[in-house]
Parts: sequence; C-alpha cells; structure tokens
Amino acid sequence: MNAEDFKNEEYWVEIKKKIQRESNVSDITYHLWFEHLEFHELSGDTVYIKTEKDDERALGYLNNKFKLYFETVIGEELGRIISVVFLLSNAEHTPAQAQIPEENRIDNDTLNPDYTFESFVVGKNNMMAHQVSVAVAEDPGKTWNPLYIYGGPGLGKTHLMHSIGHFIINKDPSKKVIYVTGSDFTNDVIESLRSGNSVASMSKLREKYRSVDVLMIDDIQFIIGKESTQEEFFHTFNTLHDAGKQIIIASDRNFKEFKTLDERYVSRFAWGMVVDITPPDYETRSAILKNYAEKINLKISEEIIDYVASNMKSNVRELEGSLKKIQGYIKLFNIKEPDLEIAKEALKDYIYPSESNKITFDRIVDVVCQECNISKEAILSNKRTAEIVYPRHIIMYLAYDMLGITYKQIAEYLKRSDHTTVLSACNKIAEDINSNKSGKNTREKVESIKKILTGALNE
Repeated sequence: MNAEDFKNEEYWVEIKKKIQRESNVSDITYHLWFEHLEFHELSGDTVYIKTEKDDERALGYLNNKFKLYFETVIGEELGRIISVVFLLSNAEHTPAQAQIPEENRIDNDTLNPDYTFESFVVGKNNMMAHQVSVAVAEDPGKTWNPLYIYGGPGLGKTHLMHSIGHFIINKDPSKKVIYVTGSDFTNDVIESLRSGNSVASMSKLREKYRSVDVLMIDDIQFIIGKESTQEEFFHTFNTLHDAGKQIIIASDRNFKEFKTLDERYVSRFAWGMVVDITPPDYETRSAILKNYAEKINLKISEEIIDYVASNMKSNVRELEGSLKKIQGYIKLFNIKEPDLEIAKEALKDYIYPSESNKITFDRIVDVVCQECNISKEAILSNKRTAEIVYPRHIIMYLAYDMLGITYKQIAEYLKRSDHTTVLSACNKIAEDINSNKSGKNTREKVESIKKILTGALNE
C-alpha cells in the first residue's frame, strides 16, 4: 500500500467510510466533516489530509474528534504507525496542528459536551422531534424558526437543544450560540432592573441575548406571567427573528396550554415548528440503557437491561440513574460483573422501594389526601367544592410532573371524562407555584408533598 493507492478516489472513499464506522458517527457528521476531506500527501510516516474549510478552528475540531481514528485506520492499511496532519484548503504544506484559540472560542460552556445528535437515542417517541432538530441545525434561521419542543421532564428536550448548538458550532465555529433556562433569563432581567434599569445595564442584557446567532431558552414556562421578563423576551424574539437568527424554545407543555400567555406570543411561536416528545417505549428504553452502560463502562447483561427497561418507564433520567446506582453498588462491594440478583439488590430502593415510599399514582393520591385532610372517595367523586377541587388539582399536577404520564391517563385514573380538565388543573397549579405572591402556599404545599413522596423527610 502506498500514496498512489490513497489518491484513488474510490479507495479513499472506502477508507473514510471505514473511519466513519470505527468512530461510530452519523451520516450527517460524515457529510459535514469527512466527505470533502482529500488525501494530500504521504511523507515518511506522516499523512497530510486537506479539508475544504479555511478556518483554523475547524482543524482543532478535526484533531480533537477524529485524528486518532484516521491514524488507526490508515496505519492499518499502510502496515505501520503513522501520524495524521489536517491541512486547510489553502495551506501549502504542513502547518502546526491548530487548536481553536481561546480568545476566539465561542462562549459555549453552557452546552453539555455529552449532548450530541450521535448520543441521542431515536425512538418512536422522539423521532419527529429529532428529525426537525437536525433540519434546524443544518439550516439555522431558515428552516422552522422558531422551533418549539415540549414534553415531560427527562425526555430529551435539553439533549436535542444542546445537540443543535454543538452541530451549528462544529459546522461554523464563528457562530455565537447561547443556551439558558427560563429562570436564567428571568434572573438576568431582574438583575438589570435592580441596577435601576440604566442604559448600561439594559445594553449589557441586550448585548448578551440579541447579538447571538442562536438563542435557546429551556423551560420557557418559568417566564410566563412575569411581565417585565415576558416583555424583554418579546422584543428579543422580534430582534433575532427579524435578523434571521434561530430561536429554539423548550417547555413542559404546548404553548397553547398557557392560558395567561398573550396572543402576540402565541402567534409568534406558531410561526415555526412545534414538536413534542413522549415517554420512550420498551425498545427505546433498552437502547438508551445499552448506550449509557457503554458510555460509563458498565458491563451488564441483557437480563438486567430487560429488568430495568421493564420497570423504569417514565423518562431518560431515571433510566440513567438506575445504571449509576448499579455502578456505585458494584464499586462499593468490588463486584466485577453484576448478575440480575445483584442488580435487584442495588435498585431495591429505586425500582422496588417499600410500598410506603414507592411513587405511584395511588401513592400520590394517598399522600395528598393525608396532607389536605380529605378522603380518597371525595377526590374520586364528582363533587366540585373548593376543599375537594384544590387537592384534586394538586394530584393531577404531581402525577403529570413526577410520573411522566399523559393528561388522558390522569383523567382515566381519576375517572374524569375529559382530559382538558386535567390540563387546566396542571396549568392552574403551575401558575400558582410560579406566582411570587399568591402562589407561596401552593408552592410550599407541593414541595412538602414531593418530599414525602421521595422519602426526603425520612433521610
């Protein structure tokens, strides 16, 4: 094998495809980073590869992510250890292997490096959201702007948002991407107001949020009802959208379910694409567990995968948390490879807690009834007095928040004929909790009940 072989286009494509398989990257990443790489020169034990990109920061990404795979595969083909150097399209020969200069880096430390499209497990529950997110990442500001993703906690909304951010930055490191939560945005607005709403403080706030190429706000529900924050977001949205910048929003529910949301926000959210994520099915849960086990270097059997996937059904965080529990247990007791009985023991307080602490719909009903001094029969009745409706609404809210089940399922549990009643109740409790004045009692009540349900009061 010599340099001439690598200059053969078909053979070079075969090499790159092999590297794609070895590095386990998607076709999207291949198209973005591998497809246009050209074999340039073999000199001694160094292989020079040219990229069509002309930004040295791109070299940093190639070196950090793929250099080792190229060296391994090409080295195997040549039958010796080699080094790979990536060159810019306009490079004459062999520049130093560039890294992204710190002063030129995008301030993207708000993005989780583990949250990429490659690490996102696609199933029936999130396929549409994934496909739309990829499309937005490939053509930000033009395809579906804004993008609004909604679903229960721990289902992958944040993962998709970060994946979009990483994809855009990797494609063009000069892009400025910012990810914040609704609480972060609110706190920044409050801090600006505390400074006397001065020109300097407001300019700083607007520079942060209106000079970006991509703005991602997670948990947007936390700004609903906060007048100053909503107003600032409205103008920020308009500024970015008019400039063709991408806006991505995530929430625990569809924006149409916010009864207090002004029509001008509803119309703007409707300009783009709205997608939802639901709890994963068994196959997707199994795939998530296998991926995460590999990531944390945990060797577990198919039997354990099946056990966890069959018993943990609400969200991804719980699935990953169960594997962390097993990993911690086997490290503590110096066990090399856990069997099913060891896994069950490790998860006995996670999957099979005592009946008094196990979080189920019935358990939520029992605790709320106890804390609100109301009977279960009254909750399940058709009575609509205030002393019954309030705890019933709390039950609906907690079931949706903690169990990750649908409004329709909650309605069925409580023998309600219409799931919109549940939707309305969840909105009402959420609004009370987020209210700085009137929601204090509700917030304290819900937090107290949550502590009882999670066993926090007994720790």
